[in-house]
Order: sequence, then structure tokens, then C-alpha cells
Amino acid sequence: FLVSIGICDSFSVTYHVPKLKAEDAGKVLEQLNVFNEDDVDAAAEALNDMPIKKLYMVVEMAAQGEQGGGAESIFSGKEKIRISHFYDCLQDIVRY
Repeated sequence: FLVSIGICDSFSVTYHVPKLKAEDAGKVLEQLNVFNEDDVDAAAEALNDMPIKKLYMVVEMAAQGEQGGGAESIFSGKEKIRISHFYDCLQDIVRY
């Protein structure tokens, strides 16, 4: 898209970053430690062919919680992201 509208010419260097496969997404999610162990594979499969930036964005959205503001307890390990809420956030990301 950026090539077609000529924006890439504005930068001296561009990098192509491949999308993550489910296996790689699973490794990232395991390192983040934001899901229950039982939910990591399902979340990773849902993220198949997702760019890493979008992966981090949807995890951050889900970590905020349904009411917002809950990310600190998720990233500190006190709580885990509910897989159903993660799917809701993912659906919002994929839609656009």
C-alpha cells in the first residue's frame, strides 16, 4: 500500500517484516506470560499471519480489560487475559 501511494520514497531505508505464523506468535505470547497456559495455543492460532505490531496492539487492548485500566495487573502477572475478551479485541483489530 505505501509503495502504491509513493510514501516509501520518503524514507531512505524500508524493511519488510514478515507476518508471524501461529508457532512464532505462541512463542511471543509465552514470553509475555499474559494468558493462562491452556489459552496460549488458541490465542496463537487466532494470531496466525498477524504482523508483530498488531499482535502487541491486540494484547495491549486485551490487557486493559473490559472496563479499562487493568493492564498493570496483567503485565505484572497477578491476572491473566480472558480468552473471550482477547477474541473480542482481536475482532476489532481484524475488522479494520
